[in-house]
Amino acid sequence: MNRKTLIVAALFLLVVAAVPWLGAEPISFLEMSNPTSLSYRIFWELRIPRLLVTLSLGGVLASVGSTYQSLFRNPLCEPYILGISSAVLLGVVIAETFFQQKVGTPLSFLFGFGLALMLILLLMIFTSSTKFSSDRVILFGMGANFVLSALLFLLLSFQTQSVGGGTLKWFFGFLPWVETSKAVWFGFGSLLFLILLMVFSRPIDALRLGDSVARTLGVSPLVSRNSYLVFTSLVVAITVSVSGTIGFVGLVVPQVCRIIFRPSSMRSLLLQSFLLGALFLSVADGISRSIIPPFEFPVGVITTLLGGPLFLITLWKKS
Repeated sequence: MNRKTLIVAALFLLVVAAVPWLGAEPISFLEMSNPTSLSYRIFWELRIPRLLVTLSLGGVLASVGSTYQSLFRNPLCEPYILGISSAVLLGVVIAETFFQQKVGTPLSFLFGFGLALMLILLLMIFTSSTKFSSDRVILFGMGANFVLSALLFLLLSFQTQSVGGGTLKWFFGFLPWVETSKAVWFGFGSLLFLILLMVFSRPIDALRLGDSVARTLGVSPLVSRNSYLVFTSLVVAITVSVSGTIGFVGLVVPQVCRIIFRPSSMRSLLLQSFLLGALFLSVADGISRSIIPPFEFPVGVITTLLGGPLFLITLWKKS
C-alpha cells in the first residue's frame, strides 16, 4: 500500500469513529457503559446503524459511478444517468397520489422498483436492437429522465396536500434511521455487490479499451455491457428506494480516485471508489446533522455543495 492509500484509510477510520458522535443530542461518554442510558441507546441503536447504511450507500453509489464511466468511456456518467432514479421516484409518487401509500411503505417500494424494471427492460431492447454507442445510451437515459421528470412534476402539481415532508425529500436525498438488523443486512449486501463487481471486473477492463479490442480478447461487448447495466441498475433502484437521489457521489468520487491513486485496473478503481465514496457520504451526513441542530439538512444538498467544487477542481486538474 502506498502512502496515499494509507492516508485515505486513516481518514476513513477517523470519520467512522467521529461521525456517530455528531448530532442534535449530545452523547455522554461516561454513560456509554450503561445499556439503559439515553446516550447508549442513541449511539448504538440509532447512529451506528445509520452510519453503516451511510457507508454502504456511499460505497455502492461510487462503485456504480466508476462502472458506468468505464463502460461508456465517459467521465460524466453517474448512477442516475439512465433514468432509473426518476422511474423509482415516479413509482413512489404514483403510490402516494392514487393509492394513499405513505413514502417508504412496501407498496410504494414495489411501484418504484417495478417502474425501474420496466425502464431496464426498455434499455436492454434499445441496446440490443441498435448498433451500440455510448452516446446513444446516455441520450436514452437523458430522454427517459426528461419524460419521467415531467410526469413527476405533473403528479406533484396534481396533489392537493403538502408533500414537503414526504415525497420531496426523495428528490434531494436523505439517510434513513433503520434498525440494527436491517443496517447489517444492507452493509452485507453492499459488500457482496462490491465483491461481485471486483470478481467480474476483467470484461470492464477490456471494454475500456474499445469494443473491437474487447472482441479480440474474447469479450462480447453486447452481452457484457447489458449484464453490467441490468445488475447495476437493479442496485441503483434499491438505493433510490432507500434514500432517494443523492447527487455527486457517483460522479465525483471515481474521478478523484483516478487523480489520487491512478489505478491500473478496474478492480483497484472499484475498491478505492467504494472506500472514498463511503468516506465522502459519511462526512456529508455528519455535516448535515451538525450545522444547525436539531434541524437536519437533506444529505443530497450537502453532497452537491461539497461535490460541486470537487468536480470543478478535477476539471482544472485535467486541463
